[in-house]
Amino acid sequence: MSTPDYLQEINDFGTHFQYDTTYMEELLKHSPEGFAKFSAFLPLSSHREVLDLNTFWVAKLAAIQIADCGQCLQLCVRMALEEGVSTSLVKTTVTGGSKLSETLKDVYDFATSVASNSPTDPVLQARINQQLDKAQLIELGVCIATVAIFPTIKRTLGYAQSCNLVELEIATAG
Repeated sequence: MSTPDYLQEINDFGTHFQYDTTYMEELLKHSPEGFAKFSAFLPLSSHREVLDLNTFWVAKLAAIQIADCGQCLQLCVRMALEEGVSTSLVKTTVTGGSKLSETLKDVYDFATSVASNSPTDPVLQARINQQLDKAQLIELGVCIATVAIFPTIKRTLGYAQSCNLVELEIATAG
């Protein structure tokens, strides 16, 4: 893909999700080869094949809150809503997860533990292992791991903002 094509793709993404893509533009400008690899990584960060929609998004929202509480969280909220996750589930997740169903609360607690590199309670690990098969666990791990790249790059470049209020709306642009 050419630089103008990448720029158009970045612009369309930013407009659609009301998201500041300056860090992506700088990555493209200063490291076109790095951006090409970053772009190739993007499908992995949204890969969902065997996890149900709610499990995937509870894990992703829980993990992104560990990595960043600002624009990246807002982006994930908009993406979850656009994919059809209920506003009430998103709100419950981003406000601490305490009112989630028992199964989704386990997913939330597990994702939070893994994302923060904290020891996982063996009882919680056992419940997760009973709820999810090996393929689902692998996909859950990919989901949790991939959210950190975006706020990490933004923080490195000095673009991270945190402690913004989260809007529970679907992007209307695009």
